[in-house]
Amino acid sequence: MNHAACTIVSPNYLAYARTLAASYLAQHPGQRFFVLIVADLSDPVPFQGDAFTPVMLGEIGLRDVRVEAMKYDILELNTNVKPTFMKYLIERHELDALAYIDPDIFCYAPLDPVFDALGSGASAVLTPHITTPIFDGRDPSEQDLLFNGTYNLGFIAVRRCEEGWRLLTWWEERCLGLGYSEGRTGLFVDQKWMNLAPGLFDGVCILRDAGCNMAYWNLHERTLAETPEGYTVISPISGRVPLRFFHFSGIVVGAPEMLSKNTDRFTLDQRPDLHKLFAGYKAAVLANKNKAAEALPYGFDSLSDGTTVTRLARRIYSKHQEHFAGEDPFDAKSKFAEFAKAQKLVQGTIAPAKSTWKDFNPRDRRVEFVHKLLKIVLHVLGPHKYELLMRYLSYITVLRNQAVFLRDPQWPEGK
Repeated sequence: MNHAACTIVSPNYLAYARTLAASYLAQHPGQRFFVLIVADLSDPVPFQGDAFTPVMLGEIGLRDVRVEAMKYDILELNTNVKPTFMKYLIERHELDALAYIDPDIFCYAPLDPVFDALGSGASAVLTPHITTPIFDGRDPSEQDLLFNGTYNLGFIAVRRCEEGWRLLTWWEERCLGLGYSEGRTGLFVDQKWMNLAPGLFDGVCILRDAGCNMAYWNLHERTLAETPEGYTVISPISGRVPLRFFHFSGIVVGAPEMLSKNTDRFTLDQRPDLHKLFAGYKAAVLANKNKAAEALPYGFDSLSDGTTVTRLARRIYSKHQEHFAGEDPFDAKSKFAEFAKAQKLVQGTIAPAKSTWKDFNPRDRRVEFVHKLLKIVLHVLGPHKYELLMRYLSYITVLRNQAVFLRDPQWPEGK
């Protein structure tokens, strides 16, 4: 059968793609590996010379690349073009089976369980984040997985068949229409939609093989052993099986002691079984650095005059984009750019550092002031109206919903 694999990166992540591609092709000689470059670039030359085949974003058949690039930030765009890219590769290269693999993964053995499942009639293969319960007060918890999704979409494999194509088409429509990282509305880019896939499509295989997609989120149920034949994963579900691929999500290659920035369940000091694996992977990524290619600009993070595009501007654009049809939203002279500046949706040419809940200080004086203010509001409104106010605030804090007042007053009401 004609099998292949692929991944998606922006230029700054190229070293990971090179490392993954080399590891996959070493385990699957004779196959092809494709890398989609997500950036405002059309020349593939800087990404040639490796064993993988580069594909530029403008090649895969998106209806309007620049519209999608304005709607979504870099993480969202990289994830949301996944089904479109997979459809393009399957059709263009007449593939019988295609695996998408996140760039921060390394293959240690052939993906036989995956391709065997597809060869036996599965339309698609998914891997769950966990296969045994975990409730220890650490992150990630079961609640985190309810928030982010049951299946890890750092990996998915699809067979060329009617049902597989239906799944990709359904997924593509959801990703391009509602592929936001927006937990308050139950959305998490491409990943959360796959919760529905096993119930909506026939033949979706949920692969519980512990050697596939081992990662920080399932280390409570999987340990690693090195044998003369390679790494073996030991788990209560699979017993002893070969390590097929490890997902190094949240890794910092320049920090030898760090396991992942996304977990506090284990450190590398607490997991000596992982020491050699992590050291080898970090060294491989560093050895695959290509400074010239990685320095190429993403290109979708600012207007043509250098003004930084904020997430707020992207969200409001997504709600009002019919008013800006037929134009390049990144053009500083476009109607959208004028609207964004007039509404104070954008400001300056330097993007602020990304902040997370870890940066939130509940003892900050400004936070304490807000708490005191809310307490006064509760006493003034009473509990019933206060609850109604909280419901409205939870609605309006979703940036897209602020389009109800961040709009041009000349537009007709309701549009």
